[in-house]
Amino acid sequence: MTGKWLIGLIAGASLLGARAGAAEKVDFDQGVDVSGMAGTSQSQPSATGAFKTYSVSAQAQKHAKGFVPNKNGSARDYKSVGDFHMSEAIPNTMDLRPQLTRIENQGQCGDCWAFSLTATNRDGHAIAGNDPGRLSEEWLNDTDPTYATPAPTYGCNGGDFDAANDLIKGQPSWNSCPYTAGANGTVSNPCSATLPRAANSKIKAWHMLGDPNNGPSVMDIEAQITRSGQPISIAIAAGVGDWENYSGGIYNGCTDGQLDHMINIVGWDNEGAAFDKNGNLPPGKGVWILRNSWGTSWGENGYMRTKMTDSTGLRCNEVAQQAAYFDF
Repeated sequence: MTGKWLIGLIAGASLLGARAGAAEKVDFDQGVDVSGMAGTSQSQPSATGAFKTYSVSAQAQKHAKGFVPNKNGSARDYKSVGDFHMSEAIPNTMDLRPQLTRIENQGQCGDCWAFSLTATNRDGHAIAGNDPGRLSEEWLNDTDPTYATPAPTYGCNGGDFDAANDLIKGQPSWNSCPYTAGANGTVSNPCSATLPRAANSKIKAWHMLGDPNNGPSVMDIEAQITRSGQPISIAIAAGVGDWENYSGGIYNGCTDGQLDHMINIVGWDNEGAAFDKNGNLPPGKGVWILRNSWGTSWGENGYMRTKMTDSTGLRCNEVAQQAAYFDF
């Protein structure tokens, strides 16, 4: 297979797009073509257990990302565990996967932000018993006033949590605006901003977790998910280390880097560890369960389990350095 890699730098965040070409077929329902990857297993001395990655070569598949930190410079509302006034205890483990809707695939468009926010929106309603059905990421990609840059790329150049403002009045159904941007990272027939919104697709408000300087603690994140029973949207550094090539197990190839991708936290395992005074677990303890938007052939059927931190306390690939949740 031939073709060149597309690498773009946007406001300090990297955007890697898959190469285009007639031989590269992407099924947005089933996942990207990974035929160019060879499966291997690796383990590290600090690992709790082995994790598998795909070997990386010049022919390996790369995935689109697209996180651009707070491009419009808007003020944000931050909440932490002290604001929640919880009566329930945070459990040692939680796994929302059995209750979640489908894994999606953003293809070659850098609109991870639209997929993360849409997943948080739909699943928040669905878990409460009011599933609006499949919602349109394409509509966010094509019409967001901040991130829908000029044609033909529109929102494929990246976005951020602030696009959640678009969801206050609801979101159109997928059928009214099907996803097309993933084919090659461009849009030939953009959706209308005035499309009717699907029933049960509005949010009341959205908030960032933690504080602007340090981000959320583990307790902040787990408290919000415990009290709501709903996933949250997060930013991570997916373009460094072996993160992008993960295929199963508990990932422990932790490294730091610039935030460049948005996904969801959908569960955890605190491994029996207790929170410290700052609401975090001891270094190297704890596992997050993440949902990605790279199709079901990536990771564990589209999901990932990753250590929260390494043995020094470093956030594993900056996971959840920024995080947001919705009020429904």
